[in-house]
Amino acid sequence: METVAKVNGRPVSRNELDSTMQVYAQQMHHKNTDQLSVDQFQEVYDMALEKLIARALIFQAALAAGIVASEARVEEEKNQLIAQFSDENEFFAKLEKAGMSPEFYHRMVREDLTVNLMTAEKMKELPEPQATEIEEIYKRYPQKMVDPEKVHARHILVAAQSDERETALERIGRIKQEATAAEFERLAREHSDCPSAQAGGDLGYFARGQMVDSFEDAAFTQEPGQVGEIVETPYGFHLILVLDKTPERRLSLEEAETRLRNFLKEEAGVKLLKNWVDELRTHADVEIFS
Repeated sequence: METVAKVNGRPVSRNELDSTMQVYAQQMHHKNTDQLSVDQFQEVYDMALEKLIARALIFQAALAAGIVASEARVEEEKNQLIAQFSDENEFFAKLEKAGMSPEFYHRMVREDLTVNLMTAEKMKELPEPQATEIEEIYKRYPQKMVDPEKVHARHILVAAQSDERETALERIGRIKQEATAAEFERLAREHSDCPSAQAGGDLGYFARGQMVDSFEDAAFTQEPGQVGEIVETPYGFHLILVLDKTPERRLSLEEAETRLRNFLKEEAGVKLLKNWVDELRTHADVEIFS
């Protein structure tokens, strides 16, 4: 297996780098790595490699501190992922296609869990934010201290591939003929292709920016209690029943306190971990080969 770097002699493999790059490519650019521009590819490459070097440094610090994820916890984590496949054979076939042996994957899971344990231990060093800090942030960013407008809705989805579009449109049209507010939950359970069908199509409350544009535009303009017109999205065709709407409102300091406390701890945690990893790196032997 090709090695792209070594951290105190511990190899960082090409497979690890490729997998991490795919994650960053999707998060940052909503593309696969082979769809990135030259500049985007270099940016994602650099970030992924730095992440893996930091991960190796933290894992080694964990071992030095006697912190290691238990085999039981590793097996639990693996089994949770395997459960997402039809069977174990499909899972291991996917690993093999990605160039990973079961042993390599087991080691990766153990290292990830150990890094998480060590990071959590390091974060215990953070002091709790002071009340004065929380109040200062609350006053500094009044535009962010709001609970946004939200919609509570149910929907029925008829999934459609491009070659099935007309069939799907006919099907959603037939459902619409029966779709009253009173019958909507039953129809969603019987006909919707969305996992939310089990809950009668209930999507709960959501704010703008959480759904695709066409779905969101329809949901936020519909009146509660009415089944809207058919809406097309990349997922297929939808019927939407808006159950409730809540307007945007300003949060009190008490309501915003938990959010602000978490924000301050997260911000301080990022700085703490960066400084710690930088310190670890000054005492480490890091070799980069490509």
